Amino acid sequence: MRVHIIIFKLTFLLILIQTAGCSSDKAQGESKMRNLTDNISDYKFTNHLINESSPYLLQHAHNPVNWYPWGEEALTRAMSEDKPIFLSIGYAACHWCHVMEHESFENEEVARILNENFIAIKVDREQRPDLDQIYMAATMALTGSGGWPMSVFLTSDLKPFYAGTYFPLHDGYGRPGFLSLIQKIAEAYKNDRENIEQYSKDFVDRLQAAYDSSGASIPLNKNIPVTAAEGLMRNYDTINGGFGNAPKFPHPIDLSFLMKAYADNKNKAVLEALEHTLRKMADGGIYDQIGGGFHRYATDARWLVPHFEKMLYDNAMLAVTYSEAFQLTGNESYRRVVRETLDFMLREMHHQNGGFYSALDADSEGEEGKFYVWNKDEVDLLLGERSEMFCKYYNITKQGNFENNSNIPNIDSSSKKYREESGFSDEQFEQMLEDGKKILFNKRSGRVRPFTDDKILTSWNGLAISGFARGYQITGDEKYREAALSAAAFIRDTLYRNGKLIHSYRDGKASEGIFLEDYAYLTAGLIDLYEIVHGYEWIEFASKLARDAVVDFADDEGNFYLAPTNQADHYMRPKDIADGALPAPGSIMMQVLLKLSQITGDKFFQEQAEKALAAVSGNISGAPYGMISAVTALDYLISDKIELVLVGKAYRQDFLDEIYNRYFPNRIIVVSDRGEEKIDLLEGRRSIGETVAYVCINSACLLPAASPAELRKQLEKL
Repeated sequence: MRVHIIIFKLTFLLILIQTAGCSSDKAQGESKMRNLTDNISDYKFTNHLINESSPYLLQHAHNPVNWYPWGEEALTRAMSEDKPIFLSIGYAACHWCHVMEHESFENEEVARILNENFIAIKVDREQRPDLDQIYMAATMALTGSGGWPMSVFLTSDLKPFYAGTYFPLHDGYGRPGFLSLIQKIAEAYKNDRENIEQYSKDFVDRLQAAYDSSGASIPLNKNIPVTAAEGLMRNYDTINGGFGNAPKFPHPIDLSFLMKAYADNKNKAVLEALEHTLRKMADGGIYDQIGGGFHRYATDARWLVPHFEKMLYDNAMLAVTYSEAFQLTGNESYRRVVRETLDFMLREMHHQNGGFYSALDADSEGEEGKFYVWNKDEVDLLLGERSEMFCKYYNITKQGNFENNSNIPNIDSSSKKYREESGFSDEQFEQMLEDGKKILFNKRSGRVRPFTDDKILTSWNGLAISGFARGYQITGDEKYREAALSAAAFIRDTLYRNGKLIHSYRDGKASEGIFLEDYAYLTAGLIDLYEIVHGYEWIEFASKLARDAVVDFADDEGNFYLAPTNQADHYMRPKDIADGALPAPGSIMMQVLLKLSQITGDKFFQEQAEKALAAVSGNISGAPYGMISAVTALDYLISDKIELVLVGKAYRQDFLDEIYNRYFPNRIIVVSDRGEEKIDLLEGRRSIGETVAYVCINSACLLPAASPAELRKQLEKL
């Protein structure tokens, strides 16, 4: 849910667009065509995107549209030529972005009109989250919905006046086609400029007022997390799992929060909703049954047909959620999902120097999902006599469940019944499945692969560090620990320059601008990393980043903004307090500050977190289920906190295993060889070799545990 979304009527502009006509002057039209031909000839269908680092921008570098990247050159040209801006925002793995490019941006007539009448600017939403946020706010206010590709028309001083998402090339089904739309907007801008500029100014003023209106600070209490959990549960799909109807998104933030809620109140309905959802997602087509990892979302309510792109952030956060679910329930299937997901990330998204790529495209060979789907005849040929059992289990049929009689492998109740009635032992049946998946995976590996968006984002790598760190805790697999450590080292050594985090990096090129999400997600990842590598230098790095984030992104009232101070290329300073596919960065920053205060004893961090919570308290109280990350920070502040301190080296892993395999929300782990680090929780605690464990609740500690068995007894009582 987005807070403070106001839908404005566009009566006068819609009338202008519907009634404005194109010029009928033939000579003028022929002259314009010659100018365009000269322009295209000059560029040879290579535009200003050709030297960019973003794969998404490079995908459009040979469009006949004279695209510019967002920057001084384009914005200055819009002012000097007194032209409106057509702003197109998308990302490399976006299916409908590809469709609109092919239909419209490769069309020379569209290019002629855009080049003549607009300054066309392309933005990679993942590279510029600040621009994506403020123009998405405008798009949602103007239309009532949003998405990508985002298509926004701006005055030359960057104020939006018309917006939409995907437009087909031609009019149809009650929707304007892009070709006619740009002609009518161009005419309207010429013929009624004064009204459009006044409208855009009024619109931005009202949007800014709504954006800044967070309400008065109000007291927050333990009822808020309860209300948030109840709000989520009201939207629970009891049949298919998940929340809401199609399209279905995984919402790992919400699932992790409900685990905390269950730990607090032991409400069996919450646990049932959690487990049902986790099973349905892992069994559905949204999960890659052959190669592991999650697609971005399901287009249907039952998780069968995915939108096939795979995003780093989804898989990183879901690895955390399924790790927590294993700790909570001991269900081995959750640990299997974690392993397969992390293995997919290592295999297909890992840069050789340690970072992780952003995404895999939905399309290959021009078709969505082609890399992932199967024809039954192909499976029969590959698996031979084993095919019948394999296909029945994964619901692969002649008629198929996707386009052109193809199949998305999935598991349902009939699969499990067939398995029980097969006459094979669990071990035999599982081996048959594993053998079949391996054969199909090897065959699939020879197909044309989806495009990889190989830029490295600091923020999403922070999420990946958390995913691998949590995965290591429940598996003990050293490769996951190494992956988390090498990703953190890559960011520190390559993407931290002159005391600032770089947001985006590819082939030695770095993007400009610093953003809150990098500081928030990375710092959270470093705290998770510290819990598995125990190097205090990571806490020092996290503390430095957290302090810098407060200075650069917070105002005097405690509000966190996505970018530092007001910038000339923003029509308003971007701020996002509601969770979307990604958690609100300011809310993650609150969680980080509270944990660092608990680890280091530095009260500055807690004071800033409380200030930030107070700044959004009115919003939290009004719609807590739309701000789950902020509610999670509140829960951490007001609930009992568990501190697990280990000092010493001998048999330490045995102690850690007792901790790693249990679910404790609102807990931190502090580990030291000798107790010499400057951490409050280590004060007075030293070791000369033997490991000693201290279990503390709100800084009140139990007797030291000198063996894993003693620690186990203390943890079981918690």
